[in-house]
Amino acid sequence: MIIYGNHACRYALDAGKKIYKVYILKTKPVPRWIVEGQVNVVRLENKEFEQILPKHAVHQGIAMEVEDEHYADITELEHTPRNCAIAILDGVTDPHNMGAIIRSAVAFGIMAIIIGEKSSCKVNGIVAKSASGGIEHIKIIVVKNLSQAIKKIKDFGFWVISFCERGDKYLHEMDLSGKTCLIFGSEGDGIRRLQKENSDFIVKLPTCPSFPTLNVSASSAIAFYETAKQNNFFIR
Repeated sequence: MIIYGNHACRYALDAGKKIYKVYILKTKPVPRWIVEGQVNVVRLENKEFEQILPKHAVHQGIAMEVEDEHYADITELEHTPRNCAIAILDGVTDPHNMGAIIRSAVAFGIMAIIIGEKSSCKVNGIVAKSASGGIEHIKIIVVKNLSQAIKKIKDFGFWVISFCERGDKYLHEMDLSGKTCLIFGSEGDGIRRLQKENSDFIVKLPTCPSFPTLNVSASSAIAFYETAKQNNFFIR
């Protein structure tokens, strides 16, 4: 997997991720935190950068070829603190949104993110760049069946809350303490029926009635903040 951008690359290095090559633009100096000799540094022209990265990637003159992401197993959530929060992403396929959600999740103390094997995008270079180093600080779990995953985390003691514009309660009316799982769907289709049916609560954000729609990354950031506030994640 190729990641790019200063934050994504530096956090990958600090986390001890296996690095095969470091690509640095010829017009840029080698960053101080890159020790040549310890990693294989390759200098590239701008056109060569464009050939190895997604179109219009904001690479900041640095990229890395690293080992693929190692996903966590859902069984790792069986023994968790009394007050903790995780999230499920149902159908979030835009890697920019995925990365932004991961970044907010880490900032607000969310322990893990669960995604469907076929229904959501996986961690790639775009996700890593948008997450700005966040992927190194959170468990990302891939499951074959989200409905079965919901049932399993309920067995682990989690309350499950889905977010929908037509929710029964507002977010701030909910008690989010304890073990909480927050589910977010895609902008187009939202959360699928089975996920809603398996949820304990359907919740909405207190947005303006004439314009209630928010991007999923914005919605999740608001929900993560409220969850962190109620659980005092800020003072850990």
